[in-house]
Amino acid sequence: MKILEASENCIDAILTLCKNCSEHMIDQGIDQWDEVYPNKAVFLEDIRTKSLFLAGSPNISEHIMGCIVLNEHQDPEYEMVNWQYTSEKIAVIHRLMVDPLYQRQGIAQHLMSYAENVASERKYGAIRLDTFIENEPAIRFYKKRGYEAVGNVFFRKGKFLCFEKRLSS
Repeated sequence: MKILEASENCIDAILTLCKNCSEHMIDQGIDQWDEVYPNKAVFLEDIRTKSLFLAGSPNISEHIMGCIVLNEHQDPEYEMVNWQYTSEKIAVIHRLMVDPLYQRQGIAQHLMSYAENVASERKYGAIRLDTFIENEPAIRFYKKRGYEAVGNVFFRKGKFLCFEKRLSS
């Protein structure tokens, strides 16, 4: 499996991945994503800012197994959270997704490890992220990776749990 930075020629495959993941979550009773978010404009901005990374087979542009976004963007709602690490350079993870056909094969672990390593190389002191309060599998996943729940924010779809993890120096 390869992980590399996304390019615009991958946008159709990224949108297919997102649709597959959204439908799978809805089937699981997790109404987190829809046609409003995340959308093509969001992914194109991720590509433009070189913050979207893809996991896949050798011909990754045709079939993407998963993706993750790593940047510094913190939604205004994050200001209400009592973060533990405030004096450091902070990275934020967004839109981690793995195609339902490839879930439970370690792809999310690889993507998270990749993002954490990139963040460490770029001298970030901690990583923040949020996940839908009803997305129990994601909550368990992040806790197992050492992320600590630090508070809640509210977005269009409801309550989201915020996590934070200090990176080793």
